[in-house]
Amino acid sequence: MIDPKDIRSIQVFHLNHLGDMIFSLPLLASIQQAFPHANIQSILRPPVVELWQIAGQGDEYLVRQKRQGWKRRMDLVRALRKRDPQVTFVLSQAYEPCLIAKLTGSPQRVGFTHTMMGWLLTDRVQKHGPPSLANNLNLLKAIGVEPSKQDYVGLLQPCVGDVNRLQTRLAEIGVPSYKRLIVLGPGASPKRSVKEWTDEGFAAVGDYFSATKDTAVAIVGTTPADPILKHARLPVIDLTGKTTLPELVSVLDRADLFIGVDSGALHIAGALGTPVVGLYGPSNEKITGPQGVANRVLTHPVPCHPCYQPNCSIGRPCLVNITSEDVINAATAVLTEVEVTRTMGI
Repeated sequence: MIDPKDIRSIQVFHLNHLGDMIFSLPLLASIQQAFPHANIQSILRPPVVELWQIAGQGDEYLVRQKRQGWKRRMDLVRALRKRDPQVTFVLSQAYEPCLIAKLTGSPQRVGFTHTMMGWLLTDRVQKHGPPSLANNLNLLKAIGVEPSKQDYVGLLQPCVGDVNRLQTRLAEIGVPSYKRLIVLGPGASPKRSVKEWTDEGFAAVGDYFSATKDTAVAIVGTTPADPILKHARLPVIDLTGKTTLPELVSVLDRADLFIGVDSGALHIAGALGTPVVGLYGPSNEKITGPQGVANRVLTHPVPCHPCYQPNCSIGRPCLVNITSEDVINAATAVLTEVEVTRTMGI
């Protein structure tokens, strides 16, 4: 147990993916609240730097390059030692962050059990399931601090300039501010294609909302949307591969509803307060489901759900058997709930 007023420097070693970065935001916010006099440094992989900058949770960041030599690693160690860390949180279970944390001289190093070289940590917490917001907050509880923020909603705000540029761009392609915008997020990370729904399903959902008055539909992500567009009967705005990360955040902030698979984009939308319909298969929606009030999660019940497996030998029935009607009904219910809430002024 530590006295917050005695802590001047705290370091956090983050994971590598966008969704994991979102999961760490409540931890950063809670650290700031609990240790108001501490300088908080995040040690990041390059893919999540922009998202950290947009979130603004913490004081500074240092980049930990992938596959860097030991000279570069020691440069990072020296930079971290200068900041004289007194507490270090290691969200990764890889050996390198654990070793670097030890070399910085940080006297208290908090991480998870089953971490490689975990004997270098001073405090280890049992990790339940995949990386999650709850697991991260348990690290803070391990040193006797109760988190002040339990979810990620509201911890991400797009830059005003990015929002204005996005609004201009949408207006130029026929989506003025009065139009409702439904955003589809069909793609998962390259090694997690097992999480993806069907192209035909997304096309049918897009067609339904494209036919609705004053409604536009856009597809986002890095995975090309050509297979979905091939099945679509009505126009859909294809933004796949055409947005920077700040632009993606602005699109998801502008969206009236996000419909997509378990991915970084889904959790970015949730953190922005955008309503979400999440399509979940091998992952556990009770652990990594979208957060917020007006959300729905769909999965087809099968005995093996959740399996967390990267491949499926039985054809992914947990996802494939979700129908487009299921998704449309869930999305319509969420939109109605949001409208009723706005009307009542809640």
